[in-house]
Amino acid sequence: MANIAFSTPFTHSFTHTDVTVGTSASQILAETTNSYDKRVMLLVQNQSTTATLEVIFSTTGASGIVLTPGQSIMIENYNGAVRAVASAASTPVHIALSLV
Repeated sequence: MANIAFSTPFTHSFTHTDVTVGTSASQILAETTNSYDKRVMLLVQNQSTTATLEVIFSTTGASGIVLTPGQSIMIENYNGAVRAVASAASTPVHIALSLV
């Protein structure tokens, strides 16, 4: 398992969600629409031991950041939609986020 480090002073608590992603791109997190609900930190972790996961920080487009099995990506102050596509069906993905 990878180490995860972050250093934002506004993080008080996290919301954790587990989802599964298939071989077609799908939205795993909607865009934040409330002006008072802003994400301070967002983490997406590929929990598969074999499949790769492509994380797309956009509502359109097909290219994203590829995570190998067990790898994660953390982004701060991103409030847009997040989509993902995996190399295998039913790939487990963990999402952790903190809101202001």
